[in-house]
Amino acid sequence: MQDKATDDYILIVDDSPDTLRFLTDVVEETGASVLVASSGEEALRVIAEVTPSAILLDAVMPDMDGFETYRRLKRNGLLRFVPVIFMTGLSETEHIVNGFEAGGVDYLVKPVAPSELVARMQVHLSNGKVAQSAYSAMDEAHRYLLAVTMQGEILWSTPQARKLIDGLNVVGGKNE
Repeated sequence: MQDKATDDYILIVDDSPDTLRFLTDVVEETGASVLVASSGEEALRVIAEVTPSAILLDAVMPDMDGFETYRRLKRNGLLRFVPVIFMTGLSETEHIVNGFEAGGVDYLVKPVAPSELVARMQVHLSNGKVAQSAYSAMDEAHRYLLAVTMQGEILWSTPQARKLIDGLNVVGGKNE
């Protein structure tokens, strides 16, 4: 794996203590720091305190499954570029599609092969950092950029564009 420590914090969410131990060992070997949550609710509490670099999320957990946990986590705007990799024993196409539709960047079927997990995690960490860097550069350059659906719904925008839009909505009396 890696010899050097990184600045990465990986949140591992799984209801199985054995799986948490296994994944923690694998991730720590990369030099990343590990944050652990054994439920969706606990993951939400961790996220309120620390923004991780990536999230490894079990899809099947009691009370709140991984897909619902992810939907709630993504409400936090700070997690915009944080990659989420779903992990589960569910290997049917419908479950994999559900993971991607929920917004995950990847989907691993358990049992997870350590080298595959590390390779996928490192690719997604790198992509997330590039996206965050580009977003920050656009904001620093005071660019007014946004992406919209065919219906005009905003998918994303730079902070500068968001300020402009919010100002227009207030002036136009909409105050959305």
